[in-house]
Amino acid sequence: MRYDLNLIFFGLCQVILFFALVHGGRPNARYNWIFFIPIFIFSTYTVFFCASDTASPDYAFVQALNVPVAVDYILLRNHQPELRKIGQKKIFSEMSFTERVVWAISLLISPRGIGWAHESTAHLPPRPTTSRGKFIISQLLWLIHYSILYDIVLTHSQGNPCFQSGGPSFGAFGWLWRTTVCVHIVTFYCTMSAVYAVLSIISVAARLHEPGDWPHIFGSLYDAYTVRNCWGYVLTSFLRFHAITHKAR
Repeated sequence: MRYDLNLIFFGLCQVILFFALVHGGRPNARYNWIFFIPIFIFSTYTVFFCASDTASPDYAFVQALNVPVAVDYILLRNHQPELRKIGQKKIFSEMSFTERVVWAISLLISPRGIGWAHESTAHLPPRPTTSRGKFIISQLLWLIHYSILYDIVLTHSQGNPCFQSGGPSFGAFGWLWRTTVCVHIVTFYCTMSAVYAVLSIISVAARLHEPGDWPHIFGSLYDAYTVRNCWGYVLTSFLRFHAITHKAR
């Protein structure tokens, strides 16, 4: 039996992870692992017992679940001793409640670790050097660019009968129609870049980060001449910290 997909569970997981980060590292944080239990339960229930009317929202929701991040931040790093912002002078256990809140927010909105000691600097595009105002304007212009490009690509994709409900398979058509599946690469690029740009605008406007902390999410296509370089700008930039730091231990 499938139940309706409830986005409240996603919000609860984010809130619980946030409180786990705020509470973690304190002298009385011995049982901080308890925060992981409801995150795991809500995520498991959503993945195996919930669904929406279409598959796309379900796929996007499952991608956004933060179980791997929760495993890293809550279970594998009980006290997060190595999670330090660049220039951080106080250890986490000596911070006030307000300082811990700002610290946790900054960590959660920095999936690439920008501004942190674990930042993967080897695979980041050049950093912006403009002022806050010019940076925000440039990001707004990039949002317009992503929106236009997304609409252009999606228009061609929607003309393909294979993408229609109950439509034929790709094998029923020639290569011209089959290649339209490649537009998903562009829509993926536009969607991720647009969300990233919005977050960068909010972060810089709120003075949580500097413009230099928000280089472009993707690198240049001219550097994607090997598989390693190609994935290095996306997979390594976002998941390097969670995927390989524990392997080195």
